[in-house]
Amino acid sequence: MGNRVIEWMMSRDTGVSSKAIVAVMTGANLEKCRDLDAPHDPADLGRCLRLLEQFPEWKLRMGEMSKAGRRWEIAVACWHEIAASMEAEVGIDWSKGRSAPITYELMKKRGL
Repeated sequence: MGNRVIEWMMSRDTGVSSKAIVAVMTGANLEKCRDLDAPHDPADLGRCLRLLEQFPEWKLRMGEMSKAGRRWEIAVACWHEIAASMEAEVGIDWSKGRSAPITYELMKKRGL
């Protein structure tokens, strides 16, 4: 998995929230991590979802993200709902559209 993670980290499809997933899933010392924030918008969410497609073994472990902070607790509680919304509205790769107002509104409604 090490090389796969490094290759992903070197890609342009990373962000704070997806890096937080990598930190938790790889067992990084969370006290030394600078920013473990949850997704704030569909762009952030998409990066997380595409990361999980590359590392599907982490999908079942998303509950572990709750230890990364309160916003991640909120995200974990509604993860399947917001992920499904984005997939239906624009696709996690934005193949169905360029804007995801329904998903964004849902994320805000859920406290993200």
